[in-house]
Amino acid sequence: MKISTSYLFDRATERMSTIQNQLATTQAQMAASKQILSPSDSPDKAAAIQRLKGEVQRQESHSRTLQVALQRYSAEETAMQSGSDILMRLKELSIQAANDALGPDDRKAIGTEMQALRDQLISLGNTQDDSGNYLFSGTRVSTPAFAANADGKVEYMGDQTQTRIPAGAQRTVQFTRSGTDVFQRVVRADGQSTGFFDALDQVIAAVNSSNTTGIEQGITDLEQMHTGLTLSLAQTGSDRKVVQSHLDVLDETTLRTKSTLSDIEDLDYAKAVSRMNKEMMAMEAAMGSFSKISGLSLFEYIR
Repeated sequence: MKISTSYLFDRATERMSTIQNQLATTQAQMAASKQILSPSDSPDKAAAIQRLKGEVQRQESHSRTLQVALQRYSAEETAMQSGSDILMRLKELSIQAANDALGPDDRKAIGTEMQALRDQLISLGNTQDDSGNYLFSGTRVSTPAFAANADGKVEYMGDQTQTRIPAGAQRTVQFTRSGTDVFQRVVRADGQSTGFFDALDQVIAAVNSSNTTGIEQGITDLEQMHTGLTLSLAQTGSDRKVVQSHLDVLDETTLRTKSTLSDIEDLDYAKAVSRMNKEMMAMEAAMGSFSKISGLSLFEYIR
């Protein structure tokens, strides 16, 4: 079989070009730390990478939402626990004011402390989160939940809208709360309903005026107000546990997804370095062979 000189040159050139391309690809992979440089390198793996990246983004976005919820719950719990303590103190003062041994001046002194505690409760009702959003205004997060009108009566300025966020398979938790759900209205024995701060103002007025009947009603109201706030605190604590549990599961899922993505996408440097060394040796061998082949010709043979 006769082999032309041009054929030998073409084969040698093609071999060097192939090895050079392989070496360039390996070096590019090492520079990018990735196995797949373009979708055409491996369409199936490229599709899997895009799907996994999208999943990681969704998981991380949901995790950030849950983290924000945890921060809100923490602030809510702090505010409500402080409110619960204040209501307990208000009840103690009301019971003290109901003592027949006290005179009008003594009760007015008690009323002064109760008024200060009432103002603290309003401040707690207007608690803001780390972003400056009001916790108990429903979805009107930029509006203080409670404010006094021209007559000094405390009114709720938020809305009743509740938003919920997913926290597991087919499960949601409350994300925003209305102030009227936390600082609940008082329903008295005669069936009449009175606002939280209205009832509080009434018992303070009864103490200041030494109205024993009003003070006794206020003690009953304060018990109901404390129960309502305690239930709201328990609900927040329950939501917080659900969110934390789901966040733990989500973190583990994200970690597994990233691990799978890394197996497909990230470059194994040890294997890449070994492959590059082999390709460099093959390149040197091919260049050496080409050098020898290029010296072969009919004239060289005759000489």
